[in-house]
Amino acid sequence: METTPYLGAPVTAPSARHDPDTREIYRALLVRSLKPAEAANLTAFLCGIPLGRQPWKIHEVNRLLFLREMYAAGRFRPTAGA
Repeated sequence: METTPYLGAPVTAPSARHDPDTREIYRALLVRSLKPAEAANLTAFLCGIPLGRQPWKIHEVNRLLFLREMYAAGRFRPTAGA
């Protein structure tokens, strides 16, 4: 672990468990003149979601992040979706 030169405080990466507020990111990108599809794709990328040929929609990004959180919490049964 590194320390900052002036404060001596540890420098660490943000926690992987902390999910960014996708609405806040998305709106900030729209304000900066990105198109909705571009803003949603960049939001997805910043959340660690791979990009494909078809652009993401912000509700799809939020749904996928929700499902990831449910999976990480062990909320799916082995037969879920079967």
